[in-house]
Parts: sequence; C-alpha cells; structure tokens
Amino acid sequence: MTEAKKRTIPIRNHEPGAGAETATGTAASAEGEDRPAEAATEAQATATEAEAVATEAETVATEAEATAGVPAGGGPAAPSAPAQHVGESGGETTADLVARLTAERDGYLDSLLRLKAEFENYRKRSQRELLEAGGRARARLLEEFLPILDNLDRALNAAEHHEEGKVLEGVRLTHALFLDLLRKEEVSPIEALGRPFDPQLHDAVLSRPSEYEEGIVSDVLEPGYMFGERVLRPAKVVVSSGSAEDGASA
Repeated sequence: MTEAKKRTIPIRNHEPGAGAETATGTAASAEGEDRPAEAATEAQATATEAEAVATEAETVATEAEATAGVPAGGGPAAPSAPAQHVGESGGETTADLVARLTAERDGYLDSLLRLKAEFENYRKRSQRELLEAGGRARARLLEEFLPILDNLDRALNAAEHHEEGKVLEGVRLTHALFLDLLRKEEVSPIEALGRPFDPQLHDAVLSRPSEYEEGIVSDVLEPGYMFGERVLRPAKVVVSSGSAEDGASA
C-alpha cells in the first residue's frame, strides 16, 4: 500500500495592521502597496499544493480499496478473489493447500513408482519362468528319446554280428517306442488312404488312375501327423483320377 506523502503547507500569518507601520517618505509608501499582491501570490501557491495533496490522498485511498477489497468510504466489501484463504476448506490458507496437494502428489508418484517396479519384477519373473518351463519340457522330451536311442544301438550292434532276427526285432521295438512317445505328446497320424482328398490334411503330389474313385487318396507317400487339433505335418498322397477302364471307355 502506498503511503500518502506528508506535505507541509506553508502558511504565512499576516496580522492586521502589519503593513500599517509608520513609515516616512516615498519608499515606505511603495512597499506598503506591494504587500497585498505578494500575499495573493503565496495564497494561490498554497492552494495549488493543497489540491495536489488531496489528489494524491485520493489515489492512495483508491489503491488501498483495490488491495483490501473494502471501499474507502466504509461500505460493504466488494467480492474479490481471496488472496490468502480458500473458502471451501474452512479457512485453509493457500500455503496449507499447496502443502497438502504437494504431499498428495508425492504419495501418488511414490505409489506409481512402486507399481512400476513391481510390474518390472513380474515381467522379468514371468520371462524367467517361461524359459525354465520350456527348458524342462525339452529336457523331458529328450529323456523320452533316450530309450529309442538305446534300441537303435542294440540293433546296430546285432547287425554287426549278422544277427538279422535281432536286428528286425530291435527296429520294430524302436518303432513301437517312438509311436508311444508321440501318443504321449498328443501326436497322432493322419488317416489318408482310401479317404476323400482334404487340402487341409493332405498334400497331393500327383494324380493317377487307380481302383479308387476320382478324388480319393489312393496311396500315401509320406504319413502326416496331427498335434492335438493342429496339423503338425500334412500327408503327402497320391490322388486317384478314377479307374483306368473308365478313362478308356471315355
């Protein structure tokens, strides 16, 4: 708030009769005639200064009214934005409000950082568990192959000693073990011979006349397999184009 400048208004006291002192001669008479004009000039200057002081006081009052929100004349306060208090928080100061909101912000930020760290740990743990699970599955599958390898070793050993019967028996046993392993892993062969050609299950290598009707699989060159409901490998087949007699009669 701008303080009003204190001004000293010079006031000259002119006692009546002050200019009526007894003087002699022409010079004293002339001096008595000039005093009223000088007094008028001083009075005019004093009035001008008083007017300036009043104007400055009015300006200070206006500034005080704008700052405090109360009219200078003592009337009801004009509505204005609170500078230090927030009404809805029951007298909570602006500093208290800022401190509370800052604390809430810091709390949310801390919670977010903790959640981010937990999620990062979960992601790393999930990746590690997935890799470990894949490794265990591969190890289990490879362990299942070991008996098959043992039977192949026995068959090769029997072939070196010209024991054909043992070789055939070893190969059959190996084949049976391998099929049993595939069944355990939900792998099953695709039925193709004598069935209608299905492009989802069969891969047609060629077409030729046969005893089967046209569009029927007449021969299987390479068996196919299913893994559950998914085709692991389609069967390579020969599709019948009809009987040779039908072609000759045509």
